[in-house]
Amino acid sequence: MKFGQQLRESLFPDWKFYYVDYSGLKRFLYERTDKGYTADDESEFVKLLDSELEKVNNFQQTKSSEMKRRIEYCEKQVDLITQNPAPEDAKREQLDIIEREIDAVIGEVYELAKFTRLNFTAFMKIVKKHDKNAPFVLKPMFAEQLNSRPFFKENFDELLLELSRLYNIVRNGGVDVDGSKDPQSGNGQNFVRQTTKYWVHPDNVMELKLYILKYLPVLIYRTKGATKPPNPAITSIYFDNDKLDLYQGRLEKSEGAEAIRLRWYGDMDSTEIFVERKTHHEDWTGEKSVKERFSIKEKYVNDYLAGEYTLDSKIERLREEGKKSEQDLHDMETLSREVLESVKTKHLEPVVRSFYNRTAFQIPGDARVRISLDTELTMVREDSFDGKPRAGNNWRRTDIGVDYPFSQLPEQDVCRFPYAILEVKLQTQSGVEPPQWVLDLIDSHLVEAVPKFS
Repeated sequence: MKFGQQLRESLFPDWKFYYVDYSGLKRFLYERTDKGYTADDESEFVKLLDSELEKVNNFQQTKSSEMKRRIEYCEKQVDLITQNPAPEDAKREQLDIIEREIDAVIGEVYELAKFTRLNFTAFMKIVKKHDKNAPFVLKPMFAEQLNSRPFFKENFDELLLELSRLYNIVRNGGVDVDGSKDPQSGNGQNFVRQTTKYWVHPDNVMELKLYILKYLPVLIYRTKGATKPPNPAITSIYFDNDKLDLYQGRLEKSEGAEAIRLRWYGDMDSTEIFVERKTHHEDWTGEKSVKERFSIKEKYVNDYLAGEYTLDSKIERLREEGKKSEQDLHDMETLSREVLESVKTKHLEPVVRSFYNRTAFQIPGDARVRISLDTELTMVREDSFDGKPRAGNNWRRTDIGVDYPFSQLPEQDVCRFPYAILEVKLQTQSGVEPPQWVLDLIDSHLVEAVPKFS
């Protein structure tokens, strides 16, 4: 299907006059190039394109502000309803009205996300057609125009979080009952656990998020004293040698195969780095594969990997504070020693970085359904196998942060995975079916099952 037809069939009818006039711009190009494209034609085309960009940007900003006002209105109405001494049945009826308004807002947020995506694609395609058919190059200049009116950078996460919180409160009769619960509590033992993964096309990400939040709130891990949601980025540096022995062992599922990575959450200024080891065990051993980790301050990472720093002082402090059992402290010391031994004997170094932004959905204290959606998954080279010292003497390269899509990197150093990854974890009693909405989701057009994907 040609893009012009796709645009016509995908636009939201109520907003049809605010989309970029892709057909008109394309018609202008072809008519003028047939006659001999001149500098005057170029000047006129640039004005038309700029006018379209202004129209799209203004509309997107206006609608985004409108969504925020409508959400604020719903929040105030919920507060009024919960403070009203009316009977519970009357309150429930009023909350149902608010829920319908939230549904309407969700519908428009989805359309606005699609509006943003379609128009950005339209601009990219029309500029590409221009540079192919006209005797002028427009792409560099238009990139500057886009950056001055960056409607395409709106990711709607702030709206998503507010809608999620509102839905959760309305579902619970106007009370935020989950606010003080431990997100990871409720993990009982007598259950059947099932984990499945799915690929999600970028065009379906927002629709998927909005569908899930109707049933599960967005799970937010707030650090003590934090006033805003944490950065959703998760970054890991995987270590290996020039023969990729660790990778091969994991690929072949060899007994005792290990993966060693250093991980942090959020921005580059995160001071806590987690040293993690995954160890694979075959079924015949009677042992389960395990993931172990300990944390270390970023400023000590290089010294630790060089064997010049130990966890002795940290372990002693934790012992004095009584925050860990003696077994936990022993395991921490053993793990730190064994990871360092692997680094030395196997000649491990930073090889590849994985990056993604994670949105997690779960009712705090209820582990029956847990869902995570990882977007912008990217792999970046950290190695120096080809003689290029990407990380130098550091444990990670310093020329990038969490600034997806890492456009400052040469293309041979970066691989952007084309899909988002949905992981669904179910914990149900034996013989009990998962919730119907989960079954509907995994059977929908929004996801594609990928068994054993890792």
